[in-house]
Amino acid sequence: MEGINREVADPNSGGEQTNFDGKLNDSVKDRVKGVASSVKDKASAIPAMIADGLEAGAEALRQRKTSTSVATTAGSSVTVADDSSIAAVTDTLASGMQSSAEWLRDADIDKLKQGVEKQVKEHPARSLLVALGAGYLIGKALRR
Repeated sequence: MEGINREVADPNSGGEQTNFDGKLNDSVKDRVKGVASSVKDKASAIPAMIADGLEAGAEALRQRKTSTSVATTAGSSVTVADDSSIAAVTDTLASGMQSSAEWLRDADIDKLKQGVEKQVKEHPARSLLVALGAGYLIGKALRR
């Protein structure tokens, strides 16, 4: 047992090994930067996609409001509420969706991020409760 050399060689002690590690690290860094750039580009397009969806939904509601007609058969027990109240709710919902779409298009994401960070730093407990509540509501909505 005395003849066994138990020293561990330092992988960075040789000149070639350091050069290989440097090239490998540069390659990995370049790939990570490329992936990060791609993710950032895709993430920046998300608000526009959501805004487009909101606008399409608002337009569909408005079109549905104008073409709503109730067809009932003899002996059916369908009760329809006052058309004007349904139209008012539909119009309010469509207007809200349109406003949300406009806000998403005009919102400065970096400024919004800074505002959220400031709120979390100033009011951490309240921010945690809001996040838990929002998560609960989103979870309930997605389960249905």
